Amino acid sequence: MGEYQYYEFQSLDRPLSATAQAEMESLSSRVYLTANSASFVYNYSDFPGNPYKLMAKHFDVMLYIANWGTRQLMFRFPADAIPNAVREAYQYAEIMEWSESGQYVILDIRQENEAGFGWVEGEGLLRGIAQVRNDILRGDYRGLYLGWLMAVTQELYALEDDEDLTEPPVPSGMGKLSPTLRNFADFFEINIDLINAGAQGSSKDAQPETQLGDYLVQLPDDEKLDFLKRLLAGETYLDIALAKRLREIAGKDAISLPTNDQRRTIRQLLDLANQVEQKHLQEERQKAEIARKKHLAKVAQAEGVYWDRVPQLIEQKRANAYDEAVQILKDLRDLADERGQLSEFQARIREIYETYPTLRGLHSRLEEAGLS
Repeated sequence: MGEYQYYEFQSLDRPLSATAQAEMESLSSRVYLTANSASFVYNYSDFPGNPYKLMAKHFDVMLYIANWGTRQLMFRFPADAIPNAVREAYQYAEIMEWSESGQYVILDIRQENEAGFGWVEGEGLLRGIAQVRNDILRGDYRGLYLGWLMAVTQELYALEDDEDLTEPPVPSGMGKLSPTLRNFADFFEINIDLINAGAQGSSKDAQPETQLGDYLVQLPDDEKLDFLKRLLAGETYLDIALAKRLREIAGKDAISLPTNDQRRTIRQLLDLANQVEQKHLQEERQKAEIARKKHLAKVAQAEGVYWDRVPQLIEQKRANAYDEAVQILKDLRDLADERGQLSEFQARIREIYETYPTLRGLHSRLEEAGLS
């Protein structure tokens, strides 16, 4: 299996300038360039640019994947758009880190899997994940909580030192993830039972700050006019700037983080995830048992037809016919077991062996199915 690396950068808020496009083209002849994105695939060499510096200069999101086991996402935000309290809450050394670069702050989330990923393809993945960045900008921190879950459970050895580390605030709405957040979780292969365990500390519904609109009437007329002019000029993040100003009027300095009454430790979350998994498995076993009983009830209604069907299939002397015959016999065995009639069933199986003593393909299938 060959080497595979994929880089994709996207500018979400504005088209790339001619200068930015020229810079990307100068980096590599492998670039696939559009008005808002640049992507690269490498099988035998490495990307010559510095992804972090390119993010700081030109792009809002970056996705990187390598088949030896690395997955990475970077998000760029205006520096004053993400409160310091948020950055401090949702981080983990070397895996989920924030850093400032000029007028921006960059979140770097990296996963290393020593087992590798086998065959992977990165094309198209970022399209389903990029919206996470805009959600975070607008105060939806569920993606940050998911990133923290991935970070703290990425390396087993981390638990030896950090199993008593408590979780950050659990955002509301964790129990009902958007398609974008599910894509984010899938990209980093975050355990679904761990996500469901985390969601138990979350209120059911996201709580957008729609009440801020009530404070629009208190915004001075000159500020209203200024916001309208900036809107016409196409200023990015204007809704975020307006929300920030309305919070000031409302006496709120920033988006408030949810309050966990009792924050759980990593160990508690993992134990809870195990309980969630066991409950899920039990529910699946119960569903399977109910479905099996319904199926056996149908078999019982046509038991004679099934027994007549078995020799008809065997006489065809074809592999797929043998497979169908064995599946029918497995159902008939389970029906006999349910009735306490296994000895009668085994007698009929011996008759099949005696009737068809030379059909080795049939015999091997019966043995593999435990019907010998």
